[in-house]
Amino acid sequence: MTVTLTFRPEVEAGLLAKAQERGMALQDYLQAIVELDVLRLPDNTRLSETSREEAVRRMLEFGAKYRLSLGEPVTRSLLHEGHRF
Repeated sequence: MTVTLTFRPEVEAGLLAKAQERGMALQDYLQAIVELDVLRLPDNTRLSETSREEAVRRMLEFGAKYRLSLGEPVTRSLLHEGHRF
């Protein structure tokens, strides 16, 4: 599917900066954001051990595909996000 988005200049500049920080093209960065949002589990979902292993495998594949790294600072919100499971 192809979608055309129009951003305010300041939003565009912010997106470009974030994509560059990750060494990604803007299109790849936006694709990663959308995929992450769509594939995220609902807040009330609890994972079994097998599901957790599958989720970790998928995250590792996603990170490799989009050249993401935990070498970047991990924020407090990301740490709290992980504690939900």
